Amino acid sequence: MPEEQMRSVPMMQSQHQTEEDNGFADPAANDMAEIAEQEAQPQPELTFDQKLDKLGYTVTRQPLDRELLYKTLVFCLEERPLNVIEQEMATYPEFASCTTNQYYLITKLVGAYGLELIEKDVDGNVVTPEQKVGLTEDEEDDLVSSFHYKTTEIGRAFVEEYSPKARLVQMLQLNPERTETYVDVLEFVHAQPRTYADIQKLLAGRPALQTVIDGHVETMQPSVFVDKLERAGALVWKEGWTLTEEGVEFLEEMKADE
Repeated sequence: MPEEQMRSVPMMQSQHQTEEDNGFADPAANDMAEIAEQEAQPQPELTFDQKLDKLGYTVTRQPLDRELLYKTLVFCLEERPLNVIEQEMATYPEFASCTTNQYYLITKLVGAYGLELIEKDVDGNVVTPEQKVGLTEDEEDDLVSSFHYKTTEIGRAFVEEYSPKARLVQMLQLNPERTETYVDVLEFVHAQPRTYADIQKLLAGRPALQTVIDGHVETMQPSVFVDKLERAGALVWKEGWTLTEEGVEFLEEMKADE
């Protein structure tokens, strides 16, 4: 099945590989090397939409990081200190399967125009670039006491565009004939955490699993529904498939409109 996409951001990209003694490079190290190389070269000023596209690519390129990055943008709509952000990220269910640390993910969002880094001195005052002129590296370290982050205008636009509700609405608009089945799955996992086998039994034999590919009727696996709902931010694995807060809100709205 072709993958649905937002206006400017893909819904899913390839996963991180973990580093092993097999000759493959650490993906985080590769990303950091790529960022360093790019920063060393003169970069043309990007337009608002180009920056939004870059942020969208950064957030969605690694499925294991996707919701963590999105939720971090939401959390930082209000300015937050680094340690508070790291603590909050560690509470998200998706963090259990993340392959990198919180600071690395935060740095990615800064490099993709999603977060603004705000440096402060020991008194809580913002440290400006002008204050660093002529200082040595050690003197700069002494001047900066704490790091804070806040979602940028680009990040705010992305948060609105890529919200779970927006993703779910678009998903249902693309396949309105499957709306009832999607709602049934949402209700099913809302009652209690479910295994994939449970969902497979729920959907067994349903017409919604039938699709036409190159003129031939094919039967989709129920995992397609689980995958799309997860990528839309409605499902999360937490000792079984269950609804996210956004998934609960969306289900309640759907039921209210019936």
